[in-house]
Amino acid sequence: MTSKIVLDLKGVISPLSLLKCKSCLKSMEEGDILEVMLADIDVVRDLTMIVKRSQDEVVYKNKMADCICLGIKRGSRIENN
Repeated sequence: MTSKIVLDLKGVISPLSLLKCKSCLKSMEEGDILEVMLADIDVVRDLTMIVKRSQDEVVYKNKMADCICLGIKRGSRIENN
């Protein structure tokens, strides 16, 4: 069953925002959605670029009155043997 986790990072500085997203995604199952709420457009840009280079996928980006909401779908992980 797919679940959705909301992570409110409005006001959190860039490196910490990215680390919190990474940590949260690691704990999620394939297909789960992480909704990240961000106020800093630079963090949105950086996170979008990081996700594009991973197995995860940005499935939506919504501009709200006080933030931007990114929906990130957890992709499959390749096992290293």
